[in-house]
Amino acid sequence: MISTWVYFVVFVLAIIITVTLIGCLLTIIAIWTRPVLRKLVNVPLASLSCADILYSIIGPALWIPVFLHPQWEPPGALCWLQGYLNPVLWGVSVSHMMCIALQRYFIVCTNSTRLKSKRVLFGMLFLTWLVSIIAYLPLHVMEEVKLDPKFKRCSLGATPNILGKFIPMFITVIIPYITALTCYVLIYNHVRKSKKRVKANAVNPSNRLAVSYSRGEGGSAGPSTKTVSANEANSSKDLDGGVWMGVCDSSSRDVNNQKPTQQPKIDSEPGKTKRIMVAEMSDQAGSNEKQQHSQDKDSSPSDEKQKNDDDDEPGKPKGGLQVATLAGPACPRVPQNQGNASQNSSAERQITKMTLILFAVYTACCMPMTIMVLFSSQVPSEAFLVGQVLMALNGALNPIVYGLMNKNIRQGYKHIWNKIVSFITRQTR
Repeated sequence: MISTWVYFVVFVLAIIITVTLIGCLLTIIAIWTRPVLRKLVNVPLASLSCADILYSIIGPALWIPVFLHPQWEPPGALCWLQGYLNPVLWGVSVSHMMCIALQRYFIVCTNSTRLKSKRVLFGMLFLTWLVSIIAYLPLHVMEEVKLDPKFKRCSLGATPNILGKFIPMFITVIIPYITALTCYVLIYNHVRKSKKRVKANAVNPSNRLAVSYSRGEGGSAGPSTKTVSANEANSSKDLDGGVWMGVCDSSSRDVNNQKPTQQPKIDSEPGKTKRIMVAEMSDQAGSNEKQQHSQDKDSSPSDEKQKNDDDDEPGKPKGGLQVATLAGPACPRVPQNQGNASQNSSAERQITKMTLILFAVYTACCMPMTIMVLFSSQVPSEAFLVGQVLMALNGALNPIVYGLMNKNIRQGYKHIWNKIVSFITRQTR
């Protein structure tokens, strides 16, 4: 007599299988067809979706007949395939978590671009499948695979070769999980230290540039505008025709020719002043200078003499900008070229949050079963049943996490679903 509890478990498994198949298929199609999703960062998600689909077919789909018909045993080849692929796909899933965590670590915590290469990423994904396939093959070839009444599925649960089961599990499950956990801990510490540095810079005074503009004559004012880099992001055009533009890199450029010019060194010691010439007047300033020179022709000789005396003063710069490094609060204005960087940083943070939630979901769903397998002789069959349902639930929750945490994937789901609904509507008319 089958209990109500078994029927409830079968009903839950049927929902989990349906959600897993639909969600993972939508994920693969969305990443494959949508140009905005066709990026290297989404390739591990598509590969993980393939593993979830295979696991839902080989695992929970074959558990249901055993639950409803306790005396039924699958054929020998099918039983061996189920007993072999269950641990293989289990190892593939946790290895994908390691691959995703390593990718996030190198992007967030380092300046390395190695994992941005297609060759390296596809090589890692290939190894996540290959290592698990090879690790479990010798044991399943040498040992007998049969239906385990405690697991309610075909496995090697009754084999006395404990070391033979532990070694592939250690390689494909324990090591990848510890590696992924370590990567996320390092990412968390890196982000926490970065936030502390940002807060410290916001509270404490920082070096900034004080710019003073003086008009000049002769060859000091050229027809081009030059910009100089500084640690202060600001731009101003209220300099009587001259232009100052502060940027956050370490080079200066000629706007017309787009050639880098030599950057003058500025002493960044707080409170210490150093005055240098950093820019010439713009074209508009040059035209203003010519107008001023034509007006000066009508001035009196005494005024002309006074002007020449002022220009000949020793140490007085003949036009341009004077810069002094002073201690004071940072300028709140942000240059436009930093807007894109801020958006990219926000997108990277969102992706990191999504991968962290994926890892947390995997931990909650799969680690209980991992612990129970290590102590299988002391765990009741009901606990294994709950653990297997949780493992199946992991595949159904992954597409939900993708859709909730990634706007582009969510829009891809809607786009594909609307196409399917419109196609069905046209066929029924």
